[in-house]
Amino acid sequence: MEKVLSRVGSLLYGMRFTMLFFYIGLVGIIFGILGKFLLETYKLMNTLLFGHLEKIDLIIKVLELVDMTMVAQLVWVVALAGVSLFVTTGHFDKEDIKKPDWLDHVNTYNLKLKLAFAIISISGVHALKTYLSGDLTLDNIQIVTMVAVIHFMFVLSAVGISFAERMTRDHK
Repeated sequence: MEKVLSRVGSLLYGMRFTMLFFYIGLVGIIFGILGKFLLETYKLMNTLLFGHLEKIDLIIKVLELVDMTMVAQLVWVVALAGVSLFVTTGHFDKEDIKKPDWLDHVNTYNLKLKLAFAIISISGVHALKTYLSGDLTLDNIQIVTMVAVIHFMFVLSAVGISFAERMTRDHK
């Protein structure tokens, strides 16, 4: 039985490289977001230079670009930390590649916390965009309220993750 468990463990450990396909997919998503970001930036610059844009529409367009940037950063953090945590760290051993400082302190709890706070930031930008983009009709007030409640739930989740991580650290 011990040999079977050892082989299963070795197989599972060896399969960690299959996670690379997920991370490569995330890199593809980052390039897709980059393409959309560049297209939207071009359209906005074209409108700013040669067209007319209301101040509130400019703010909303800029918030959309900020939102895309934050989503790309979130995906990048997940991909980089995931490869470092779950696949390999050997690629950072070369002298010409500098490992980001925050990556030294990342474990699964810290990664969850970073993700939670990134999602809160993205949700906050989205809530602000939703608030700024609508008229104060009853339907829109309900939508803004729903977005605010969802954002608050994200905040509570991040506080819960942080609290659980702190409790675990204090017990050690």
